[in-house]
Parts: sequence; C-alpha cells; structure tokens
Amino acid sequence: MLQAQSAHGGSMRISTCGVLSVLATCPALTGAFAQSPAHHHEFHEDYYQTWKRPDVGGSCCNARSTSDGREVGDCEPTTAEVRSGRWYAWLRQQKRWVEIPDNLILHEINPSPEAAHLCWAFERVLCFLPPYTGG
Repeated sequence: MLQAQSAHGGSMRISTCGVLSVLATCPALTGAFAQSPAHHHEFHEDYYQTWKRPDVGGSCCNARSTSDGREVGDCEPTTAEVRSGRWYAWLRQQKRWVEIPDNLILHEINPSPEAAHLCWAFERVLCFLPPYTGG
C-alpha cells in the first residue's frame, strides 16, 4: 500500500490495485514508467530490427543488459563528425568517440536525418548510419 496526503491534511492509503487502475487509464504514465536503458529505442521496430551488418550479416541490433542492469549494446541516435575523411561517432554509454570503419557504414533510410545512428555491443561498433549530409 502507498500512503499519500489527502486534501484535508490527513493521510490516506492507496492500494496497488488503485495505482494500477490509474496507470491503466493513463497510457502516457505507463509509457514513462516502462522506459529503461534495457528497452529498445523508439526506432527499433521500424528500422533497427531490420538493419543487417554489412561486414558479416546478422542483426545490427544487439541489446543486452548485465546482471546489474547496465546496458552493453544497442542501436540509438548519436552525434557524428568527419575527421580527416573518417567518420567518428559518440558512444554515449562509454562517454567517448569511436572511429567508424568504412565496412560498417549502412546505406539505409535514416529515420532521423539530422542524427547519425550507432549500433554497438561491448567495445565494438556493429553498424553505423551517418546523418544526411545532402549528398
């Protein structure tokens, strides 16, 4: 049971069923509670799950969670830039820039053209989709 303050200053109890009924009637709240690093990104269903690794085949999407809840791989939008003719992408979970090998660059429709997309697992880049550069 949860306790909350009533409008009259006293406390009241809210049962688990009461909380669940509020959540069931408000889908926006359940979506907010369902988000976690272990869940796939919003582009997963329409894009990421269909992307294939250009180097060896197989899926680009490789979401995994460790026993302590850390995310160790997935696809997500990211920042990218070209340095001396090579793509580099920001790997958020490791807080570092990674160089993108040419053989891992996808030629797919970009779901958010202003952003790059990076698929990774552990220390490895699996796939990379550059932002739309107008070319």
